[in-house]
Amino acid sequence: MDTGLISFKSKATLMAWILPLMMLWGIIYTPPAAKAAVTGYVTRSGSQLQLDGQPFRFSSANIYWLGLDENVPTNGTIDFPTNFRVDDALATAKEMGATVVRSHALNSFGCTKCIMPTLGNYNEEAWQKVDYAIKAAGDQGIRLILPVVDMYNYYHGGKKTWTKWYGYPDDGVSYTGYEFFSDANIITAFKAHLNVMLNRVNTYTGVAYKNDPTILAWETGNELGWYDNPTQLKNWTQQIADYLKQQDSHHLVADGNYGVADAHLTIPSIDMYSDHFYTWGNKGLSVPVLQTQANKVRTAGKVMFVGEYDWASEQYGTLAAFHTAIENDDVIAGDMYWALFGHNDNYGYEQHPDGYTVHYPGDTTFMRTQAQQMRNHAYKMRGITTPPAHGIPGAPLITGSTTSGGKYVLSWRGSVPSDKYTVERSTAGSSGPWTVACNQCATDNQTPWTDAGSTAGAATWYRVKGHNLSGIAGAYSNVFAIAGTQLQAPGSFSQSTPASGATSVNVTPTFTWGTAANAASYSLIVADNAAFTSPVINVSGLTSTSYTSSSVLTNNKTYYWKVTAVNSTGSTNASNVGLSFTTVALAAPTTTVDDFDSYASDAALQSAYVRNSSGNTFTMTREATTKDAGAYGAKIVYTVNATTDYAGAVHTLGNANWTGNTSLNLWVKPDGSNRTLTIQFKETNGELWETYYTLAGTTATTLSIPFTSFQHPGWYSGGNGVIDLGSIAETNLYVNKGSGADGSSTIYVDSIKLGNGSTPPPPTTVLIDNFEGYGGSNPSVLAAYVRNTDGNTITPTLDTTNKSQGSYGLKLVYTIGTPNFAGVVHTISQNWTGKTGIQFWLKPDSSNRTLTVQFKEPNGEPWEATYTLSSSTSGTIQLPFSAFAHPSWYSGGNGTKDLGSISEFNLYINQGSGGTGSSTIYVDDIQAY
Repeated sequence: MDTGLISFKSKATLMAWILPLMMLWGIIYTPPAAKAAVTGYVTRSGSQLQLDGQPFRFSSANIYWLGLDENVPTNGTIDFPTNFRVDDALATAKEMGATVVRSHALNSFGCTKCIMPTLGNYNEEAWQKVDYAIKAAGDQGIRLILPVVDMYNYYHGGKKTWTKWYGYPDDGVSYTGYEFFSDANIITAFKAHLNVMLNRVNTYTGVAYKNDPTILAWETGNELGWYDNPTQLKNWTQQIADYLKQQDSHHLVADGNYGVADAHLTIPSIDMYSDHFYTWGNKGLSVPVLQTQANKVRTAGKVMFVGEYDWASEQYGTLAAFHTAIENDDVIAGDMYWALFGHNDNYGYEQHPDGYTVHYPGDTTFMRTQAQQMRNHAYKMRGITTPPAHGIPGAPLITGSTTSGGKYVLSWRGSVPSDKYTVERSTAGSSGPWTVACNQCATDNQTPWTDAGSTAGAATWYRVKGHNLSGIAGAYSNVFAIAGTQLQAPGSFSQSTPASGATSVNVTPTFTWGTAANAASYSLIVADNAAFTSPVINVSGLTSTSYTSSSVLTNNKTYYWKVTAVNSTGSTNASNVGLSFTTVALAAPTTTVDDFDSYASDAALQSAYVRNSSGNTFTMTREATTKDAGAYGAKIVYTVNATTDYAGAVHTLGNANWTGNTSLNLWVKPDGSNRTLTIQFKETNGELWETYYTLAGTTATTLSIPFTSFQHPGWYSGGNGVIDLGSIAETNLYVNKGSGADGSSTIYVDSIKLGNGSTPPPPTTVLIDNFEGYGGSNPSVLAAYVRNTDGNTITPTLDTTNKSQGSYGLKLVYTIGTPNFAGVVHTISQNWTGKTGIQFWLKPDSSNRTLTVQFKEPNGEPWEATYTLSSSTSGTIQLPFSAFAHPSWYSGGNGTKDLGSISEFNLYINQGSGGTGSSTIYVDDIQAY
């Protein structure tokens, strides 16, 4: 809801801005492998959102001001919100049951503190404020819906900022500037900005926005509309949505149109549609209007959410009825009220006089009732019918005092989720004894608070604690001294670790120190010089005696650190302030991992590559004939079977430095078994990374595997999610059964080296079957694809004519009648982690019957998707995993697709819309992509 300019008119001038920007981006940006605080992307399956294969629904708040606010201070100055306010508001949202927040943090154009103050020029400080908001949301387990432009010329700018930049006159109307939707130069420049936004690397997490699961969806705008030219608005929406999808394969895209526009429902790149529910237009909290919108979206097979609603006005329907209607309609994924504000930096709540502000647990009886209704609803949307107990309040912060009428007046910064506060007073000293001056008698709206029992001028100490709605108390605030004998400055203390002169310190160290008496908080400064100029870490307000850096320090460099204890009287440096330490040195970079020429015997090789005794047999020997280069390669003789379906060896490196490289290369001669070669490495911290190569064919090849293709094993859940190439402890080789059969075989490996990306990467798919591994034998295919005897007849054989590539494809001759289905079961053992769907080559038979593609987990949980055999034209079919669901006859399982462990891949033909009879289809090159 929304209550000095450069003019680039020519395309040449436009490109003069864009091209250097894009070239600079290409030079300076290398996407790091990193991890956000939340995991897993929210996806769409038809008219439902899903997370890890489960339905995902939410109810939450709009916190529009997370990146830039017009309430700082309350007089309306446009400024960045403090980190405290961001953290406090998000913590409040979490207490109210939120898992998603909508924010205008990226709508920021044309002001001094905006992300883009002038066309093509970015404000790094503003970006970092958005970085922090995203990081803080992730820390709370909250995802974000982020509109990318505003309809209105609000304090943070909007589409009209862009039209003014391009020389269009300002008519003084907030919502005009429609040239934004039609001017090709503006559209091109806006896309360039979106590119910068998507590739922005968060300075707190190291994760590019486009790779951050904390972001649920990009919204094409806020309350957009062009009522005189809806066709052009649709065209613009499709262009922007298509561009976002092209540049970012992870995130959903929501339509920023004000209301559900029928014409927009056909845009393929839009996943979600919303409307905003206010009293104008006779809408309010009207359930019939809500249901009308939801039904349109359902018919389109998309997802709806309520992007904003007025929680306070009930003339068109009650909030409870509105919430119930949402809970009962699963096409509505979520809803967000307008708008949440938390505590002020000094005392009380942040105020915003628009009539829609929510303070929790509430300023008035009505707000308190509505706030609990919103909290209960939020948990119901998450499938939790009984909300959990209220959280325990954090520590308030006493920020100051004055005198009035001979009494002390105390101010404190509130804490989430306090309902009331207890104030305690001491006239003896900072350690008490304490007298309760106010027993749960003050709220955040009653600060500054006057202590009627005090005497101005007398030495007095105060502390405050919050109580939640159940009356449970939280932590005490700092001790605050007034007049007379003041609170003593913090006492002496010392810094502990890293110790003075410590070496080989981790590049993300944990700093620890002792407790200083009377300290309210601590500050920490780390710099590469003893004068502490240009610090690399500078944090304050720390209330514990340890801090782990989120900034990565430079290897083999000396740093100095100091801690200062602070309270309202003064500050005290640690007694040993200025300790120095040196970070761990990188090992000498290497380019060769192993060329197998240095082993004097087979025994020496086997000592270096130690068989994993939990697996099947795996024997490595030197090979002088079948190799890539040098005197020797490695010959690997292995066995896999249904009992133990993997075999491998572990090779210890110690602490190898692979920095400066982008890929792991190796020469391999496969055995045509369709089993899987797993290439794995381990960091010194134990974090595992692996990738996979299907042993199809028998032609030797050199693989160049980019490190971006490596991922955690499906069974692994540790680590920090960041590949540290500077500290590699192991390289390991495994053969898994994969799509192959039981048995023993031999492969050859040589020239394991590091690369810089000069050779092409291998396919990013996992081969399920290309039908080249059966030696042309139909009995072998029949053994691998076993007919389901509950169904009708179906016969799998190899075919040399109807295929995608190679020598063979699969021919399926089937009959439909009674029973009305036929199918084959194919046993595999594969890891599809990181893949997005199944693709295969198909030549259908124009029968209008249904091909069902099914996979099964080891626990028996089946997942399937269908494709109608409506033509006879061959081609590649892709079925995303989001399209797979349980069969209608199945009711077990945990409802989560475990792509890390797949035990069956099955093909069925059902009668569907076709008739009875016999026919033939052809399948080839089945892969998880």
